[in-house]
Amino acid sequence: MLVSETPDWVADPAIAWRIVVTAVLTTPLTLDDARDRLVSLQTQQGWPASGRVLTGTDDAELRRRLGDERQGVVSLGLTDDGRRIVVSAHHGRVDGLGLLAVLVAVTGASVTSSARGVGDRPDDAGPMGTIARRLVEVALTPPARIASPSPSTRPDAPDDLDVYVERELSSPVRTAALVLAGARGVTTFNRAHAARRRTRRTRHVAVAIGVARDTSTATISDRSALLRLRDVERLDLGGITAALAQAPTQRPVHGTGGGAGLVTFGLRVLAPRLGSTLLVSHLGNVAADGIDALSFHPVTAGGSGVSLGALTLAGRTRVSLRARGDAWTHDGLEQLLEAVVAEIPS
Repeated sequence: MLVSETPDWVADPAIAWRIVVTAVLTTPLTLDDARDRLVSLQTQQGWPASGRVLTGTDDAELRRRLGDERQGVVSLGLTDDGRRIVVSAHHGRVDGLGLLAVLVAVTGASVTSSARGVGDRPDDAGPMGTIARRLVEVALTPPARIASPSPSTRPDAPDDLDVYVERELSSPVRTAALVLAGARGVTTFNRAHAARRRTRRTRHVAVAIGVARDTSTATISDRSALLRLRDVERLDLGGITAALAQAPTQRPVHGTGGGAGLVTFGLRVLAPRLGSTLLVSHLGNVAADGIDALSFHPVTAGGSGVSLGALTLAGRTRVSLRARGDAWTHDGLEQLLEAVVAEIPS
């Protein structure tokens, strides 16, 4: 956890809390320009000047390394040909739309999103109220878990780095459709992989949806909130659309303030039970000049530790899954993504 970079951030230190975007640039970026622009951005934002720029031939490997970055508010990965860039940011300082603003700052490209945010929609409860409700939920109707992959797709040697897979679809996909596909895909995956008959019946699918509060400014900060839907396996597309429009925002099961040592310990112990079956975050319809391809990977906090990210660029939607490497292999996560994509309404 970034103690010096985010001194008030109280969260599970087992994960790095990095959100990640990967872009294919129309015009190659030089290493010197990337470094200079990162320094300039850190100065403008008042961030510690500790962000790094890594280089390599493979953007997928750079993404895995930077997804677990513990240094700097923002760090970059640039392929040797300058065409592919990975931007990794700590979620305590940068939200999804802020991540796009960082991409603009370090590449000079033009990137905007249609995401509208939820404005001043009220919170359902404060942090302690959220934890109290989740404890009741765990006791009475615990959120569904994603089944462990079969032995053939479980890692032989667990890896501390996250696993990433993605797929490009030929049409736009809205958030409600993504939530529906995520819930149904998990149900299908569990039916195929659950070891016990009882766990093959997936009940109480809980989906946390990352949203922005304020999209009216270009300020780089964490303006994010969560919507949380329960029993999503019972809902159709219309029901999910209505629920997203009405659901109050919820405080994530992390926060800021005093008593960090005790709170952090409690969060680390309780996060797998207090979390959701799946985290979904959609950056909306993105318009970009100077970028040929773009993908987004949210954090893997709490619950099952699996996140589903998406954005639409030039009418095509790139859908991604991210999961922890100590539980998933690339092949296993591909199987889950295949189940999710199969449920996206055509």
